[in-house]
Amino acid sequence: MAKTAILAVATLLFAPASLLLAVGALLSPAAQAQCLPGTSTIPRTEATVPETARVVVPLPAGSWVRTSGYGMRTHPVTGVYRLHGGLDLAAPADTPILAAADGRIAFAGPASGYGHLILIEHTVAGSPVATGYGHMLARGMHVTTGDVVVAGQHIGDVGADGYATGPHLHFEVRPGGAQAARVDPEPWLASHGAVEAVAAGADPGAAAAGCGQVAADAMSYSGQNPDRLVDDPTSTGRITERTANVLAQLQTNFPDSRWSCWSPRPGQKSEHPLGRACDGTFGNSIGTAASGPALEAGWTVTTWLKDNAQTLGVQYLIWQGRIWSAARSDEGWRPYGGGGMHDPGDVTGGHYDHLHVTLTA
Repeated sequence: MAKTAILAVATLLFAPASLLLAVGALLSPAAQAQCLPGTSTIPRTEATVPETARVVVPLPAGSWVRTSGYGMRTHPVTGVYRLHGGLDLAAPADTPILAAADGRIAFAGPASGYGHLILIEHTVAGSPVATGYGHMLARGMHVTTGDVVVAGQHIGDVGADGYATGPHLHFEVRPGGAQAARVDPEPWLASHGAVEAVAAGADPGAAAAGCGQVAADAMSYSGQNPDRLVDDPTSTGRITERTANVLAQLQTNFPDSRWSCWSPRPGQKSEHPLGRACDGTFGNSIGTAASGPALEAGWTVTTWLKDNAQTLGVQYLIWQGRIWSAARSDEGWRPYGGGGMHDPGDVTGGHYDHLHVTLTA
C-alpha cells in the first residue's frame, strides 16, 4: 500500500499533464465518476491548427487577482505537497473566461480535480501548444470538443467546481499539445505579448467600442457587376460595388469605426486607387497605435471580416503587424513584412493603428 501511494505521488510530480487527469482519482475515489478518460482517448488534432492572430490573458482586464502561481505547493484541498501545474486567477463567479489564442477545442467536459475542463490546441509562433481552463461548472461551459475559437472568445464562466476553495480560473499551458507536460503560464504569456482584453470584447461579434450590439450576419454582394465603380462615401474617389457593399455593412454593424477607402497612392502597388481596399480605425487616430477598447474593437471587426471572408469577398486583411489571406487561410495569421512598400516596424506601416481590408476583383 505504501509503495502504491509513493508511486501515485511520483506520477503526480513527473507525469505528463494529461495523465494527471486519470491519476487524480487515486487521491479521491469519489472523483472517479468525473474522471477525464485516459491519455489515449484525448482526441489528437488531425490537421494543423492555423497560426493564431494574437495571445490574450484568459480573463478580462480588471476582473481578476493572482492567487497562486506555477510550482510546488501544499494543495489547499488535498493537503498533498505536489506540483501546481498552472496559474490561479481569482475572479467573481460567472466572470467570462476567454480563449487565450485562436484554436480548436481538444476537450471540454468533466475531469477529476478540475471540475469541468476545457483544453484548446493552438499554433503560436509556429509551434503547437495547448491551453487549459479549469474549475467551471457544467452550466459554465460554452464550447464543445471540435469547436473552432478565436482569441478573446468567451468560452466559459469562472466557477469553483472540483478541488477549489473559491471561484477562480486555473489556467495551464502545455507546449506540444493537449497531451504534453505543463509549463509556467506567466512567462509564456509574457513572451508571446499577451494583452488583457476588455470585458466588452469577451463575445465574438460584440460591437465596436462597447456599443453593446451584436454584428448582423454578413450579406453577400447581390448585384450584377461587382467591379463596377461607384462613388466612395469616404472620399472624392470611386470604389467597386463589392467594396461599397462591405463598407456599408461595416458602417452599419460597427458604427463607432471610421473608414477611408479610395486614395490615389501614386508610385505604390496598392488596391486603394483601384477601389478595392479600405482602412479602418476604432476610436484612435492614424499614427496612434490602437490600445484598450480601440484594440478590442479592431479585433472584433477583424474577426467578423475574417469569419465572413467567403461571403463578403475578402482577399486579405492586415492588422497589428500580421496578415491573413483567404488563399492561405490554412496558415492562419502570418507576420506582415510591409509588402515592399511599408516599414512593418512603424505604427502605420505595420498597421498597428488601422485595419486594412482588400476585396477580390
